[in-house]
Amino acid sequence: MKSVFFITLIVMVSSCSQLSKTVISESQSNRVVPADYGNSPDNYQKILKSYLINNIRNYKEAKVEFFNIPQKMKINHLGDDYFGYRVCLSINEKKGEYFRGFRNHFFIINNDKIILHLFDSGLLTIPLEHCITRDERKQFYIDDIPDEMKNITIESMDDKKIQLDNPKSSTSKKTYILCNISNKKTTYVFNEEKNIFKSFNGKNIIEYTSSFNDAYVIATLNDTELTINRVSGNAQLIKNQKTYLGSCKLLDSRKF
Repeated sequence: MKSVFFITLIVMVSSCSQLSKTVISESQSNRVVPADYGNSPDNYQKILKSYLINNIRNYKEAKVEFFNIPQKMKINHLGDDYFGYRVCLSINEKKGEYFRGFRNHFFIINNDKIILHLFDSGLLTIPLEHCITRDERKQFYIDDIPDEMKNITIESMDDKKIQLDNPKSSTSKKTYILCNISNKKTTYVFNEEKNIFKSFNGKNIIEYTSSFNDAYVIATLNDTELTINRVSGNAQLIKNQKTYLGSCKLLDSRKF
């Protein structure tokens, strides 16, 4: 790695007397923060390839394995919030005649630029839950596990989308949510795999920008922010700087 990575580590160490091994966390704050995730990085492989070529020593012999495709995420790192699309890689660099072993690298891309890059260094550890979203498309029966998994070299990365999904499994899952806030009922559809959150009012469909983790779903649109507690079902709606409380429930079936 070139000096840019080591500068990041020096700043982290100097800012904390005792440095936790986990330095990033999904933000669960209910405060209104302008969320600008940037455009969807369809050319994320080209972005990462250019970045790695400029920042990895002996990049021609380094091997890369993708964990996922880009997904919207809001991350808090050392007190600062980062908005963008998360991509995680595992990179095996060569030092002398030997490979050092795969290390996890975490990237946030916003408007085709990498605004945050963290990696396993011994002092710092990238939590696996920030890199992997569990879903059926990435699950295999034991008998279906391939005998070989191909590692991509940096030089072989291009604009072509890498197939990370299991073609035998389902394509997407929708969750239907009914919220009652200040005696007003609203129906939402949440697709966790595609990170889609919509509300329906008759024929009108409103799309929100969403972020989520195991505990919360947060949907934002202009001056509106809806926070749903996935455990208790409690909901909070902030609109025009006013706060409204209510509750939400999952709809296992639709009524006609």
